[in-house]
Amino acid sequence: MSSDLKLEAEIGRKHGSRASRRLRREDKIPAVVYGQGSEPLPVTLDRLKFRATLNAAGPNAVITLDVGGSDYLTIVKNMQRDPIANRVTHVDFMLIDLDQRLVVDVPITLVGDAVLVRQEGAVVQQQMMTVTVEAPAGNIPQIFEVDISEMSIDNPVRVSDLEIGRGVVPQVEDDSLIAIGQRSRASIAAEEAVDEEAGELAEGEELAEGEEAAGSGDESAEGAGEDSQAD
Repeated sequence: MSSDLKLEAEIGRKHGSRASRRLRREDKIPAVVYGQGSEPLPVTLDRLKFRATLNAAGPNAVITLDVGGSDYLTIVKNMQRDPIANRVTHVDFMLIDLDQRLVVDVPITLVGDAVLVRQEGAVVQQQMMTVTVEAPAGNIPQIFEVDISEMSIDNPVRVSDLEIGRGVVPQVEDDSLIAIGQRSRASIAAEEAVDEEAGELAEGEELAEGEEAAGSGDESAEGAGEDSQAD
């Protein structure tokens, strides 16, 4: 059984950091294939071909690795990168079966325009960049796209809003937050200033009404006094 993606790998590479550095200078990547009780198999990848395969398929794709004419059904388990150049320096491939269940991290990307959030003077903040799921190796999502068009401050995006495929089980709670609408400090300060001004106006109106009522009371008292003297 194989996947639609196939990548050639060479066998017989030498071990050690010096040999690995020489391979990288030749635009190749040292890698290892392991799993299912077999001995780790050191191999070499062509950097450009590996990059093209990964770009076309995604980080969780099932790849048939052609090693010296033998096919190995694998998934990329780990990639090491140069911290400065961000180039892949080593790849771990794990042997799998298509019906085997795996736990992987799937990237989340936000799409659409959060109009309601902007109207509320807020911005969208993505709280979760990846979500951990368990899925059959042959049905692993490569990415989750989340439409934020209907999102608002009171209606954030949660894991329960993801379109989950058959057999895919999130490993986090359904109400876990993916994206929220967050007001900026400036918008909060402006809103507080408006509320404060409205409060001062209301207080001023109440004070004026009180003084007016007091004035009316004094006039009534004076009128009553004059009437009494007249009697």
